[in-house]
Amino acid sequence: MDIIVQKYGGSSLAEDAQLRAVAQRIARARNDGHGIVAVVSAMGNTTSRLLAHAGRLNANPEHRELDMLLAAGEQKSASLLSLTLQDLGVDAIALTGAQAGVRTCSAHLNARIRNVEPARMREALASGQVVVVAGFQGTSPSGDITTLGRGGSDTTAVAIAAALSASRCEIYSDVDGVYTADPRIVPDAARLRMLSLVEMKALAHHGAGVLNERAIDYALEHGVTIFARKTHGKGGETVVRDEPGAGRTRIVGVASHKALLRVDFTEHADHEDLREMLGEFDLFAPALSEGGRGSYLITTEQIADIPGLTGAISKRFSEGVTIHAPLGAVSAVGRRAGRDPSTLAFARSTLAGADIEVRQAFATEHAVTCLVDPDAVGEAARLFHSSFRITDTGVADVA
Repeated sequence: MDIIVQKYGGSSLAEDAQLRAVAQRIARARNDGHGIVAVVSAMGNTTSRLLAHAGRLNANPEHRELDMLLAAGEQKSASLLSLTLQDLGVDAIALTGAQAGVRTCSAHLNARIRNVEPARMREALASGQVVVVAGFQGTSPSGDITTLGRGGSDTTAVAIAAALSASRCEIYSDVDGVYTADPRIVPDAARLRMLSLVEMKALAHHGAGVLNERAIDYALEHGVTIFARKTHGKGGETVVRDEPGAGRTRIVGVASHKALLRVDFTEHADHEDLREMLGEFDLFAPALSEGGRGSYLITTEQIADIPGLTGAISKRFSEGVTIHAPLGAVSAVGRRAGRDPSTLAFARSTLAGADIEVRQAFATEHAVTCLVDPDAVGEAARLFHSSFRITDTGVADVA
């Protein structure tokens, strides 16, 4: 059986009419003879509302209990979509992450998928059912519900596609693919028809929000090709695939973060202890160090409780560790973009020429990044997009 995994984001399911339109799309694919697994996010802003409700009742909620609460948003979406499919005459079954076989580590609010045991999904597909899976969640070795962090439903979809050897993994959202920059910030951004997984990982890491970085990691490890599409209305797509060794050094896009937490340390701090304490987070960059001093950068959307984290750090480290207010970051991203020192120098001079203060600048393998004030992120992104030459090649082909 040819299996297709489709993931639908929360904005695609926010209203009943949108939910029915998604069900009709799935029904058409099923009627064409495909086995369909649909992975869903929570509807609209459900997750934010659940977090706010928890915060009104408990100022310092325990993470295990938050996972119990937050997982309900995706389960609601899965049940409602399954019921809608059944109303259209399509046999469907809704499964939680645990029922679908998604096994994770023990971390709460930011768990990683260890493996997927697809037996129940295969059985349902073989019987002709559409399988609707609650994304963003799994189960720990001890049997507790875990959630996967921001954008975790993308990772669920890619992991299930790998486990089922699906022919396609389609990620549907409110945009028709991956752009050279966020069109809400850079109006002349263009859609990329094709992109390598390595470059997509770098774009996601540096702030492009269309696809989740951990999902791309999983796709790289298991050779999954992703089709990023728009759920409702007309639009094209971006194909994100493994392209080992393809292309030359280039810039394919600009990405940005408006809020990074910077944790500075000196030689007086136990650096290894600090690193262990921050181990549950995906760091924005390697430890930036010089002369016994250094910094860790963490994207704030990973942190469920910023005051709680800063308080815990301050309590553990009486000296040598300082936490700074959020910084913004703007990055020019592309294959081997950070290898040429002149690229970083150009980035600095571009912003300096517009009187934008660069707090810090650094290069990694596939990006050059400047840290700026959060209020300057938009202008800096537009300057990068207009100043760097965005490459049009066979791998990153601008529509």
